[in-house]
Amino acid sequence: MPETPLPAEEATVIGTGTRLRGTIAFQGSFVIHGDFAGKIHAPEGTVRIGPEGRVQAEIEAAELQVEGKARGSLFAHDSIELCRGAEVQGNMRCARLRIEREAAFDGHCECFRPPSQEPEPVLHRCDLHGFFTALQVASLRP
Repeated sequence: MPETPLPAEEATVIGTGTRLRGTIAFQGSFVIHGDFAGKIHAPEGTVRIGPEGRVQAEIEAAELQVEGKARGSLFAHDSIELCRGAEVQGNMRCARLRIEREAAFDGHCECFRPPSQEPEPVLHRCDLHGFFTALQVASLRP
């Protein structure tokens, strides 16, 4: 029996010529080709500002790609990409940043290390014994 293909991921789109103001929260993908002002909350989603897109907002997303104009505070849990022709003014914070030639950025940027996937080391009883033994030896020295 042949497998049924999965549907392609759908994206919410603000079309060219559309103006929208407010707060948007979503999961998945969001593409802006028009004008948007407000707040975008998508800590697990992807936001793309198309070449004709104009955004003035506070944005939180997993990934953010800018081809048009963005002004405000941009925070990506993973990556921000400023593509050719992008104009960004404001503050950016992300784990990974990519700025292509002919993209413009004016503001402050902070790149942080993503949280480690490795578990934190646990001190075992033998590790503590060695620590206290070294401490005792160090305290006996004149």
